[in-house]
Amino acid sequence: MRKRLGLVFLFVLVFFMSNVAEKGVVSGETAKGMKKFVTEQATFVLYVPEGWKASEGVSGIFRTLFVTDPSGLYIAALFFGVSPVGNDLVALSSLFVNSIRNHYPDLKLPMARISPDRTRIVFDGLYTDIQQRRKEFRCWISMTDGNFLYSSIEAPEGKLSQSKELMLTILSNVRIMKGSFGTSPAPAVRMVEVRLHDGSASFQMPQNWTYQSFGAGLFAAKDPAGLFAFIVAAAEAITPQLRVSAPGLMVSPYLPPHQAFQFFAYKQGLLTNMQFLQVFPRQDLNEYIGSVYTAGPVSAEEFIYTFTSREGRPSKGYSFGISFGSRLNTNWKLWHMTVAAPLDQFEAFVPHFTTMLQSYKINDRFAQEYIARGMAHLLEMQRQTSQMVARNAQEIRQMMQAAYDERQRSMDYIDYQRSNYIRGNSDWISQMEGGTIYHSDRWGTQNTATGEYYQGQAYNYFNFTGRNPKYNEQMQEINSRELFERYMRK
Repeated sequence: MRKRLGLVFLFVLVFFMSNVAEKGVVSGETAKGMKKFVTEQATFVLYVPEGWKASEGVSGIFRTLFVTDPSGLYIAALFFGVSPVGNDLVALSSLFVNSIRNHYPDLKLPMARISPDRTRIVFDGLYTDIQQRRKEFRCWISMTDGNFLYSSIEAPEGKLSQSKELMLTILSNVRIMKGSFGTSPAPAVRMVEVRLHDGSASFQMPQNWTYQSFGAGLFAAKDPAGLFAFIVAAAEAITPQLRVSAPGLMVSPYLPPHQAFQFFAYKQGLLTNMQFLQVFPRQDLNEYIGSVYTAGPVSAEEFIYTFTSREGRPSKGYSFGISFGSRLNTNWKLWHMTVAAPLDQFEAFVPHFTTMLQSYKINDRFAQEYIARGMAHLLEMQRQTSQMVARNAQEIRQMMQAAYDERQRSMDYIDYQRSNYIRGNSDWISQMEGGTIYHSDRWGTQNTATGEYYQGQAYNYFNFTGRNPKYNEQMQEINSRELFERYMRK
């Protein structure tokens, strides 16, 4: 990811959830007075009012979540998983309606609507429960690529309207932990570790794949048939204001990553008919990189899309990209990590794509270490739960909270490493100056406390060894998470 992931990204699930929120409900914002709740097997993290409970379960090939108030009269529910009837949304909705009617024969449906593209249905219902109480509910069902999301809210008859905002707020803040979706079995694949010929990077790929290197940290790996691909690449363009044109020269205004990716792919004849399914701006990375990247604008995004390959195959891809501009608006660059596969096989291969993306490492000679973990939505789809199942609910809640906090701290350090590597920067600690930080870039080194700047070959990122320009001191490079959190993390 973003949804229900039969292996369409868990991020799709998250964005389906935003369709659930009606006017007056802000999806993703936590209502005041709510507390965090982790379900028994840590599949869901959500926020509920004091006293409310949430329970998870498995029904066939999909997951279920029920959230109830202390009286049991108000219920918010969410199901997601693989559709048992393929892409037939009407047939899937009928299964749910018939299941409800089997339990409550007096079920009435006063309203039902389907979207023009037949991917979303909403309907209202009335029935009498086993305590002879009249209940009303509203249900939304969304579907994509054979995977569905079912959401509903329920209350005593006549009370749904006044409680709707609260229950939609609960649903819109549900977080599905990575790996918690149901999906068709992924094909068995044996991964092997490979290192680029120049030693600049290493990664994992299936044993029978091959790869071609394009320079420091860049490569394209593919299966023997050329159907699946894992690519780390960069492309550069000049802007029209230079008024330069030559064969093979890329000319374009600065573009955000998803548009830049489409521009370069079209220009190089790699694909056609590109359609974006989801674009996820990474504002967190934009703000962080922008705080230290001074050469021009920067934009980071994740995006999912379909396209037609050069061989004419319908295909699907996921990319994490960063666009770097220039201060003078003369040129710009796209760096991206991409995985792609035939459209009908992409979802089943996502667990292996995730392993490959996570495995990508830059050799310390070129940068610090892991840079491939900025793909929040794709990594959201993977989780290791086998050891958790046997633990009690309280231990799981504590563990998941600790894991979440640790992941946030880890992501800050990883983003710092990636940013420094891509832009050619490093930071050094002067103990003689009380922990003052010296920042090196491609042109020189600056004392961040006083603003003093030392320019020249001896002080640029490539040649600077950490010798303090003012004092007889060998400064320490910030090359570990411990040092980063002590001196750089706010």
